[in-house]
Formats: sequence, structure tokens, C-alpha cells
Amino acid sequence: MDNMSSTETILVIVLMIFIGYIVKRIGILKPGDSVTLNKIVVNIAIPSLIFLAMYNADLSNIKILLPITLICIITGSLCGLLVYVFSRARGYSKKTRWTLVGTSTLFNSGFIGYPVVLGVFGAEGLVRAVFYDMGSTILFLCLGILFILLFGGKYTSIIRRTLLFPPLWGIILGIFANLMHLNLGFITLNVLKYLSGAAIPIIMISLGLSLEVGGLKNYFGAASFVTITRLMISPLIAILIVSILGLHGLEGTVTVVEAGMPSAMLSLVLAASYELDIKAAAACIFLSTVISMISLPILIYLL
Repeated sequence: MDNMSSTETILVIVLMIFIGYIVKRIGILKPGDSVTLNKIVVNIAIPSLIFLAMYNADLSNIKILLPITLICIITGSLCGLLVYVFSRARGYSKKTRWTLVGTSTLFNSGFIGYPVVLGVFGAEGLVRAVFYDMGSTILFLCLGILFILLFGGKYTSIIRRTLLFPPLWGIILGIFANLMHLNLGFITLNVLKYLSGAAIPIIMISLGLSLEVGGLKNYFGAASFVTITRLMISPLIAILIVSILGLHGLEGTVTVVEAGMPSAMLSLVLAASYELDIKAAAACIFLSTVISMISLPILIYLL
């Protein structure tokens, strides 16, 4: 893979995140505005992006793509287990411990993964990234059910959130339209193209609004271990599984790159939903996201 293209892609992403951070600092937008931006992204822009990727994809080799989802689930689970052992050894409270497990298990394979993979590997790479992100959605559902068992809550809320998750429907409807050879027409496809074009800049500006430096110093040790797990150990696990399963080409490369993504914003959603350690989650997301801007170009270059 061309190192310059990956470096330039990451640099563009960093600059868009920086724009979000600057407009927050000078008061044009407030941190709370990220909630509205995220709603636009999750409910409109990302589903449009995913739908078009699936609609235009060559799905004749779907059997090769399905293991990518499985690799995501295995890699995320192993990372969560590793951080659980670390948290027990460090004597963290139950809520902090499971918060750290959430931040190490869930990948930011959508919000950061999609822009990076699309920028470096193009539309074919994005299709592989979507299959990887399906694994993240399954992990989110499993963690939600686990947290209900540990901390109480309603099964219906997490299951409803997953089943009504618009990006999931973007995958389902995109694959259906592709396999049925549906002709959506010029107008529909152009509307979807414009909407999907909004996804990446809005995601990055929203991320910039969400970044908080303040709470990092209190959780630096935990956040550092989660960051090492997410950005270094996770892709190494993925490389091992990819080689065992014999995945080659774009399938293997995108899988490893996605495994090197920082902690997911969804881990903050879980922490808030079950009244866990929100500051610990925010610290892990912040540090892993910032460091990933250095680690991702190196990872892509090495592959």
C-alpha cells in the first residue's frame, strides 16, 4: 500500500478532527452539539454510505467476507479479556473494570475505520470494513446484555437499540437491493451519494467536539494500557488469526487495519447507559484516538 496515500488520508482526518476541536474552543459550537451531529451521522449519513457500498459491491465472494466479522468478534473478545485480567490485577472497582473492558473490546471500526479504509483502500476496502464493523455491532449487543446481568437494566432497551440501529439496516437493505438487482434510479442514487458524502466530515467534526483532555491525568495508567491493547496487541492478534484462516489480499489487510482502530464511541454509550465510569471511558477514547493518528499510518505502511 502506498504510504503517502495512507499518511495523507490520516492527515486529512486529523485536520477535520482539529477543526471540530477549534470551533469548540472558540465557541462556535458547543460539546453538546456533537449529540445532534452524531444523530445525523448514525441515522442518515452512515446508513447511506453503507447502503451504497453494499449496493455496488461484488457479493459473489460473500463467503470470503463473512470470516472478517468472526475475526472482529474473536479479536475484540480477547482484548477485553486481557484488559479484564489487567484491571483485576490493578484492583480497580467493578464499574471501572467493566468500563475498561468495554473500551478495549469495542473498535471504532465505523466512525474512524470507514474514513481511513475508504480513503486508503477505496470502495472495495469499505465493503470489507462494513463486514468487520458488523462484528463490532454484535460485540456491542453482547456487552449490553452482559452489563444488564452485572448491573441491572432492561434487555429490551439494548436489543431494541441494536435491531433498530440504522447502519445495520443500511447493510441489510444494501445487500438485498444488490442481490435482487433493484434499479433505484438516478435521483435516488444521487440523493444517497450526497447524504453519504456528509458522513466523514460530520463524523470528524463531531469527534473533535467530543474530545476532552481534562480527565486524562486521573486515568492515564488505565487509558495507556487500553490504548496499547487497542492499537498494538489487537492488530497482532488479527494478523495471527488472518494467517491461520488464510485470508489474503484486501480481506486480510483491511481486517488487520480495522483491528488497529481506537476505542469506540459506543463504549461511552454503554458506560453512560449503565452508570459506569464515564470519565475512564472518555480518557481511553481520547488517548487511543489521538495515538491512533500516529499508529494507523505505521500499521498501514507495514502491511
